[in-house]
Amino acid sequence: MLNNYLWFGAGNTKIGFTEKDRKFVRETSAGLEEAIECLSEYFHLEKSFPPIRAILVPDRKEFDRLVKELLKVDIEEPSRPSRIAQPQRTDLVLLAPSAYSTDSTYEYSGNEYKRLIFHETTHIFEEYLSPNIEALPRWWSEGLAAYLSGQWKYEDQFRFRQPVLKGIKEKLIPDMKEIQVNTKLCYDWGWTVVMFIENTYGKEMILKIVRECDNGNVFGILCEDFKNFEKRWKKWLLENGKSSINFT
Repeated sequence: MLNNYLWFGAGNTKIGFTEKDRKFVRETSAGLEEAIECLSEYFHLEKSFPPIRAILVPDRKEFDRLVKELLKVDIEEPSRPSRIAQPQRTDLVLLAPSAYSTDSTYEYSGNEYKRLIFHETTHIFEEYLSPNIEALPRWWSEGLAAYLSGQWKYEDQFRFRQPVLKGIKEKLIPDMKEIQVNTKLCYDWGWTVVMFIENTYGKEMILKIVRECDNGNVFGILCEDFKNFEKRWKKWLLENGKSSINFT
């Protein structure tokens, strides 16, 4: 399945690539190593995280093949152009930046690529630590990844920041029920919920949710009434969101 790939190993990572993408190998490895180090510290790991294997695929067709055959993840074929990464267990399939211009909606940026790698590595850590990753809601997992990767801090192509800036300015913040059922809103607003939880309950609550939530009921771990939580989250966003998110 991976016979045509070259391999580079360093530290806790192993990178598969084709010759045309050799120039992205060290960048990918360094991004993974930094993410592993930061996340190991954040989650208080007492032992080294298992090695992560990333494969830089040269085009959309190969991306879909490996997601389906290697990761065993269901995927539409061809997959949507905005889909450029897929983690599963300790494997990560990445559309190589060389293919962005033809096979994705993104343009390559070194800083954004680094944050993308951190985002996907967060998913890998969460799956490793979670008692039941399949039960966790999308808004939580995507929010956690966008928050810990720092993607929310930047005005980049992934646009985690703009929808929230606009929503706070116009006082149009979606209800939690809307976020729970709308994939786009999960990405747009999930990280603000994670940020609110960390600001309100402390970092240890984030760790508790990741390590103990086995039924998808994040609010049960918080011992919080859903409606009361939503009310306080919205109030926090409107009163403190701009300063907390460092909007300028």
